[in-house]
Amino acid sequence: MQSKMQRLCALALLVTAPLAMAGGNATELRLVGQARQEVPNDQIEATFYLQEKQPQPALLADHLNQATAHALAEGRRYSHVTLTSGAYNTWPDYDRNGKIRGWQGRAEVRLKSRDMQQAAQLVAVLQQSMLMEGMQFSLSDASRRRMENTLIPNAIADLQEQARISATALGKKVHHIAELEIGNSRSSERPPRLLQAKSLSVASEGAVSEPDWQPGQTVLQIQVNGKLILE
Repeated sequence: MQSKMQRLCALALLVTAPLAMAGGNATELRLVGQARQEVPNDQIEATFYLQEKQPQPALLADHLNQATAHALAEGRRYSHVTLTSGAYNTWPDYDRNGKIRGWQGRAEVRLKSRDMQQAAQLVAVLQQSMLMEGMQFSLSDASRRRMENTLIPNAIADLQEQARISATALGKKVHHIAELEIGNSRSSERPPRLLQAKSLSVASEGAVSEPDWQPGQTVLQIQVNGKLILE
């Protein structure tokens, strides 16, 4: 068996071998390059629901099915909006004695779109018969990928500039980049603002004015980790 000293010597040779290839006076430098950009959110997602109570489960199911079918039919009028079925649940309603006195149910539809104008129009329509559980704005996958492709070269350029400054301070030059790791993009959202309705006129009974919103921005950041050899 190799002694502990022999194993340590072998490990030292493995670590210093790459540096020896660059020259006996090489220095290893590890740096992190970053690039960030504020990007306008271009996608909206929202969930609408209807919750009812009926004495019979069949009557409850019929009401929920009709409501969701009507909502999905309305959604098909907006070609740039995707409206899909969401969660659907029914459960018994008990009295104080533990006996079933009726049935409750909840049905959802989910909205997703990159067309803010059509989405606002459909939101106003859906709110006439359903309640909104939540809404959020985000950066679409296509926009995120496109921005990442722009930020990666910028992050690498930041890494190279740091290496140049460091090398100059040490009286050396960058020999080559030995390792480069591109991390996953990170994002933080700036909250949107929901403004007043577009029309200040009084809506007719049962009608809902279209919302006028500002989707906010997402701050997208790319980080690259590199090991560089200086000579």
